[in-house]
Amino acid sequence: MTRTRIFFVTVLSAAALFLVGTLAWRTIGGDGISPGFAASRPEVIRIHVVTALPVEQWVRAAADEFSAGGHGTEGANIEVEVIPMDGLVALGNWERNSFAALGTDVLPDELSRDELDALQFFPSVWIADGRYLVDIANASFREQLGQDRFLSDGQYRVRSLAKTLLVWGLFRSRGVPLLENLGPISWSTVHKAAAAPTGWKELGGDPAWGNFKLAVSVSGSSASGSAAVMAAAGEFHGKTEVTVEDLSDPRFGIWLTELMEAATEFSGGGTSSAERVAIFGYTAGDGGQFLESELLQNMAGIQTRWQEPIVLHYPSVTNWFDFPFAIWVGPETSALQKNAALAFQEFLLSEAQQLKALEFGLRPVDRGVAVDAAADSLFVRWQRLGVQKEVSTDDEMRPARRDVLSVLARWRDLYEGQ
Repeated sequence: MTRTRIFFVTVLSAAALFLVGTLAWRTIGGDGISPGFAASRPEVIRIHVVTALPVEQWVRAAADEFSAGGHGTEGANIEVEVIPMDGLVALGNWERNSFAALGTDVLPDELSRDELDALQFFPSVWIADGRYLVDIANASFREQLGQDRFLSDGQYRVRSLAKTLLVWGLFRSRGVPLLENLGPISWSTVHKAAAAPTGWKELGGDPAWGNFKLAVSVSGSSASGSAAVMAAAGEFHGKTEVTVEDLSDPRFGIWLTELMEAATEFSGGGTSSAERVAIFGYTAGDGGQFLESELLQNMAGIQTRWQEPIVLHYPSVTNWFDFPFAIWVGPETSALQKNAALAFQEFLLSEAQQLKALEFGLRPVDRGVAVDAAADSLFVRWQRLGVQKEVSTDDEMRPARRDVLSVLARWRDLYEGQ
């Protein structure tokens, strides 16, 4: 090898060593560089997760554990911000583009610094109350953007996290005479109780209790409230798929109005009917329809405050909530945020977190995790009050379509005066 060649080899080797050393120093110092050397990678990847109210406590506890546990992707730590929001409210925000998704003719590299900063708060994930809400949102995206923004297959596909369902619950003292005189609890028996002129006097209870009071989320602007009216309509018409025509039937309108005259309502924002019963007791309702998870979470408070438990009764037709984890795949979120969302999804679906879901009265989607698999399971703690380990799925309510949700949102106006 000539001296000239030796010289060039030495120079190139020194340059290579210098570059490697610089990269190593920046990596150790926290100033990592992308493979293209164009921009440094962030030390923290923050994702925002719009979360249905019934699973907020479980998801928030998991998010805190996940964020504090040093979970990361491509060398950056992940932090999860939980944004509680009812599913119908979130759906409205997606459809009205309140989250400010980019137009089809706009690319992130065309945005100003302020516009890019605003995208840092764009939701990376939506955990809705039910998969049907994600499907309705996608239908809207197809109209506005020409494509889905939540995927049904592939790496970022929508996956259910946990399950719960609507159940009936009655204070024990109220349930005994009601069941003896009217039979198994259903919308029909509740309607009879609501329509009884002399209330508990003719229902076989203490006349001092007054009229029968129903605890239920009756608002058509909430996911659980809409599901309750759907269940009532399904039972009235004897079907599991409710249509606009079913809801608009004047006979059903009169029947529902009579039924809901017994419903009690208290202000409190996102407060569930189970929480209201825990706080106000019999004033909030002698019994009613609740999400199983919310009732189980409030059972201890109900017993402590009112010295009487609520006994669970399962409807013949189930109405499930499956809380899908939907990752936004549009350009508003970065590849790092999408992968961070995927990592959090996998964390929630891990056996450890599925077991922790039992502490919040949620049924795991992992079939290998039974509802009595954990010592702190609320299903074990309240089994004596009628909690069922397995729930029949022979008859299930079909999810609402978009036109049905529109009618449910204004059911009061529809039926008022009938």
